[in-house]
Amino acid sequence: MKYKIFILGPQGSGKGTQAELLSEKLNVPAISLGQILRDEVNKKSKIGLQIEKEMENGELVANSIVHELAKKRVEQNDCKNGFIFDGFPRSLIQAKFFETVAEPTHVLEIWISDKEAIRRISQRRVCKKCGESYHLEYKPPKIAGVCDKCGGKLEIRDDDTPEGIRHRLKIYHDETQEVLDYYQGKGLLIKINGEQSIEKVRKELFEKLSL
Repeated sequence: MKYKIFILGPQGSGKGTQAELLSEKLNVPAISLGQILRDEVNKKSKIGLQIEKEMENGELVANSIVHELAKKRVEQNDCKNGFIFDGFPRSLIQAKFFETVAEPTHVLEIWISDKEAIRRISQRRVCKKCGESYHLEYKPPKIAGVCDKCGGKLEIRDDDTPEGIRHRLKIYHDETQEVLDYYQGKGLLIKINGEQSIEKVRKELFEKLSL
């Protein structure tokens, strides 16, 4: 079967981790739209500068940009046998646009409460110097507050503060609930309990996909 999978869930749900585990199992690429956007920002391209401004304001990136980048990515050769999208589509407009590119075979929702999302995300730390990411519970640095790779100082991103997280969660719920309802109506939605260990989430996900 040619798997074309969307994995959705609020910030901190672990969808990126599960996308990678599923990628290894199915031997298709796991695509993080967030990483694609960050790569554009790092390139300082015209699109990247626009993305950076929108991200700094805690807003969703314009659909026209998301559509262009998502379409371009799945047209690459490594996606010919399928793909897994992590965190896409985030709106009904994006979902309906992508149907003109490729119809999903499965849509997974990894559910966690807002309280759990805030607890998890508030423990993230990022190196100010090289950008390496850490998590105080799941991936702590060897020395508190210091990057393992370059020795730089670790900091909390502005949008990883409780206030920033609540703002992002509100945007997620406002934009994404209708996407979930849309795929539920199509019989494609599979709900996964994300408030379990990584291994238990993986097991439930694989079982529900009959893998």
